[in-house]
Amino acid sequence: MDGPVEQFDTTQLGMYTVIDDIAEGTFGKVKMAIHTVTGHKVAMKFLSKAIIHRDRMKARVRREFEYMRLLRHPHIIKLYEVISTPTDIIFVLEYAEGELFNYIVQNGRLSEDVGRRFFQQIMAGIEYSHRLKIVHRDLKPENILLDEYLNVKIADFGLSNETVDGEFLATSCGSPNYAAPEVIKGLKYSGPEIDVWSSGIILYVLLCGKLPFEDEVIGSLFEKIQRSSCPNYRHLLTPSTDVRYEPPTHLSPHAQNLIKSMLVADPTKRITVPQIMQHPFVTVKLPRYLTPLPPVPGPVVGTLASLVSAPAVPLDFEFVEGLGRIDDEVVDELVARLIGTDKEEIMHSLRRNDGIRGNQVKVAYMLLKDKKRVGKDLAIFAEQERDAELATMDPRNVLSPNALSPGGSDLDENPFEAEFGEEDEAHEPDDGLDDVPEDDPNAPSNVTILNSSLRKPEPTPTGRANSRRPPKTARWHFGIRSRSSPMEVMLEIYKTLLSMGMEWKEKKNLGCLGRTSAGRDDYCDERSDESMRAAAGIFCIETRARVQNIVVLMNINLYKVDEQNYLVDFQHKKSYRASTLPDAGKFDPAPRENTGPGEADSMTSSGRSLIENNGLSSDETVMSPFVFMDLATRLILELAGQ
Repeated sequence: MDGPVEQFDTTQLGMYTVIDDIAEGTFGKVKMAIHTVTGHKVAMKFLSKAIIHRDRMKARVRREFEYMRLLRHPHIIKLYEVISTPTDIIFVLEYAEGELFNYIVQNGRLSEDVGRRFFQQIMAGIEYSHRLKIVHRDLKPENILLDEYLNVKIADFGLSNETVDGEFLATSCGSPNYAAPEVIKGLKYSGPEIDVWSSGIILYVLLCGKLPFEDEVIGSLFEKIQRSSCPNYRHLLTPSTDVRYEPPTHLSPHAQNLIKSMLVADPTKRITVPQIMQHPFVTVKLPRYLTPLPPVPGPVVGTLASLVSAPAVPLDFEFVEGLGRIDDEVVDELVARLIGTDKEEIMHSLRRNDGIRGNQVKVAYMLLKDKKRVGKDLAIFAEQERDAELATMDPRNVLSPNALSPGGSDLDENPFEAEFGEEDEAHEPDDGLDDVPEDDPNAPSNVTILNSSLRKPEPTPTGRANSRRPPKTARWHFGIRSRSSPMEVMLEIYKTLLSMGMEWKEKKNLGCLGRTSAGRDDYCDERSDESMRAAAGIFCIETRARVQNIVVLMNINLYKVDEQNYLVDFQHKKSYRASTLPDAGKFDPAPRENTGPGEADSMTSSGRSLIENNGLSSDETVMSPFVFMDLATRLILELAGQ
């Protein structure tokens, strides 16, 4: 520190001075403000509670809050804290000078070196968010901010969602010019592939100064994107990967190849984010801090010799989850700014869970840390953070007790959750009818048993976890992998179901599948939208089986893992107790006990509330999932020929 600093009372920790309006959004204004204690400039996003309630957007706003609270990356806009007032929810965000959109408008198409730098930072942020199972779903230059040193800051996670292995999203969202074909068509999607498409559009705009698909009429724009591959359809399972847009012939071969690989109509043939990060166009002068982190070590950590050897990077610093490596100089300056505090008290506040004082001290620490870095090379500090995180991932480094936040619940109720706690977070609908990508008919037959595709808690990179993320509804899954063609796999599944005495729901509408067409234009029209969605239903089987007195309802889905492998996924939908009455059908549910004729209509309010309070409908009973697991295991063994 240079010279004496102004001191403040600790009661001023949460105070800001609003300076000016920056922009106006859907829910309110974005204002520039100065944090009183640190003097650091921030952006304050005001979200009107009245508008949020009126438009029924509480789930969307809360989801944005949850994801931004989790994400900590140098190229994703940082959320410092959330403030609640009687009229507004206020997001206190990292301040950025402008938008990538305005930069492109002012400068036109960029050189490959300049465009590459922007694109590297964008993809590094997207790779990080995908690693945490968060897809953005609205990537566009308007949502990519730039700081005063032209560093990318990805913003606006209002349409984001969490991905779950084996499940699909269905919401058609995003901006028309940047939306992927499958989103426009209303098909289901995994999530990461639509961010790849949007990023490909952004790369095209960066290097060409214009959009690949553009039309003033939204309907015509959608038609251009939807029909980008329709004329070359020869078979439902083998759509063309060619997309109609003006080829950027002025670009280098690597740039052209990457754009072409990203703007692929078939999402299963589209390049993936890990492949993009390894592409020759991206790896040119790629800063080390932008390279993806290695996976977190599993339970098998190597030989004894590797465990007793010295760690690559010794853990000679304190690391606090959510804050990263603690900067002692920042702590000392924060002590100097706050009257009546010492370093021990500040460190205690940094280590504790978010309470009234602990939260404000953490916010002040982050703000002061960012202020000290203004005007300096971002890469230097990002490298230090990366090295610190790598050190904490090394199993040979043992974190000291002081480096971990103590356990226990939060000491202060989160103001956002207090406002919106009455509404459950809106998740994507899941009806089990997953759209299935196209096949590789030339792949050799090779079925392999997987240990399980039950979702396990994935380790989050140390220092970026958030223990208060809203939990997803748990579902049971088993799966097997096959290299056979999709139709061959489906045939084997039906044979196995038949041999095991299981039943399945007949598919009366498969759209255009199996039909012939006299004319090419008619053929293309038949294979669009509703017809194609119906045809994709061939890869989902709704089955049921009775095991003694238990009925299990199960969905079996097939989807593509990579160019050579397909995954057969078994999803448990419901189990209930079957009726044992002499005249009952095989799958009729057991009648409720103590319910005689006419009693259902005269059920007392207390009886009805008992059912509702236990989360059960009148024909359901809590069942163990192990019946489903046993049935799925038998199916897997039958399919694998064991």
